[in-house]
Amino acid sequence: MATAAQQTRGRTTDSQDEELPLIIDYHLHTKASRDGTGDFVDFIKEAMKKRIDEIGFSEHLLDSPARPTDFMDGYVQRFLEVKKDSGIPIRLGAEVDYFPDQTETIRELLRKYPFDYVIGSIHFLDNWPVDSFKQMELCFKRDILQVYKDYFGTVRMLCKSRLFDTLGHADVVKIFGFKPNCDITAMLEENADAIAENDICVEINTAGLERRCAEIYPSKQFLELLKKRDVPITLGSDAHRPQDVGRSFDKAFELIEAVGFTHLCTFEERKRRSISI
Repeated sequence: MATAAQQTRGRTTDSQDEELPLIIDYHLHTKASRDGTGDFVDFIKEAMKKRIDEIGFSEHLLDSPARPTDFMDGYVQRFLEVKKDSGIPIRLGAEVDYFPDQTETIRELLRKYPFDYVIGSIHFLDNWPVDSFKQMELCFKRDILQVYKDYFGTVRMLCKSRLFDTLGHADVVKIFGFKPNCDITAMLEENADAIAENDICVEINTAGLERRCAEIYPSKQFLELLKKRDVPITLGSDAHRPQDVGRSFDKAFELIEAVGFTHLCTFEERKRRSISI
């Protein structure tokens, strides 16, 4: 349980006593991710310029069935060096693709490094990358309802593995705007139950606003179901460039307020804290 001090953490402006929300960004990818650019320092400078209180770096790990992880030793050493002189708190995270047949491999990998938090994400159904623009046309050839069933079924397996602290972009399957021509509330309810039962935090991920779905992950409907189950949330931009740190957070806070959340989660040494916003 968070202490009283942790639960009342907040910021005020320099010129008045107006309280500002705690701003964290726990989903950042540097050039160490194959699709990212910029170094730790570039992201830290941008975060400080935007008055973001705390950031976390979450490079892709196992983001394909054969992705090597041999870069991690040097990456972690560099992170620890930068952390000593960082002007704001920075956290060592990772975004790990969940493959059901690699559960033990993931478990062993996570034991090797001093992560503050680990995001579990689904990008692949079998060998099909569900969020790849290069393979978007395959959506036209598939039964979209079955794709949703397969995706959310894998998410439930991810949650039940209890390997991860946070669920990344919880409904990224909608990325290209394809949705089943039926009510999927029962499907979302089942996933909300799995998330709550396995005590995993869900990130409010603003990257979806830049995609064809034009919607934050998760959707408001999904988020309302999570709120009913007291599922904790955190916040991430999924930035792959320094300039995208904190992207569209104004819209994220509008959604958070509309649904009724009052706290965000921060992490340190894989321990979760609930912070008032």
